[in-house]
Amino acid sequence: MSLENPYYIWLILAVLFVVVEIFTAGFFYACFAIGALSAMVTGFITKAILGASAYGLVWQIVVFCVVSVALIPVSKTFARKISDNSVPQAGADALVGLRGVVIETINPAEDVGKVKVDGQVWRAAASAVMDEGIAIRVTNVRGAKLIVEALDKKGGDND
Repeated sequence: MSLENPYYIWLILAVLFVVVEIFTAGFFYACFAIGALSAMVTGFITKAILGASAYGLVWQIVVFCVVSVALIPVSKTFARKISDNSVPQAGADALVGLRGVVIETINPAEDVGKVKVDGQVWRAAASAVMDEGIAIRVTNVRGAKLIVEALDKKGGDND
């Protein structure tokens, strides 16, 4: 194994980049693994065309750099497409958007009222008085209190 034909060095580098990629996220090191494999192929081609030449190593390094850098934006786009950046809602935050019913009159002036949403009873607040039995939708959560709005009789917004 000489520096004139560093095929194995490129192959070892490619394998190392793949191993590092396995333990990281984002496909960043995969770009360098592909760059190393491209450099290895370039080494084979330059050896066949130029013979044993110092320019072959230069071309391999250039190909490695160009391919690796060119693939970085592609890998970021790919990583964004396959990753799920949404954070699953938990606790009361998961109730936003759900419908329920008032089980204790909501009175904003007295800061009282309860609703039943998803089988659970919660303290509730609203911008207007709501009597028991009114259908509601959760619009927000403040601490352990649900902020709700009334729905019309057809199940839509009461705007």
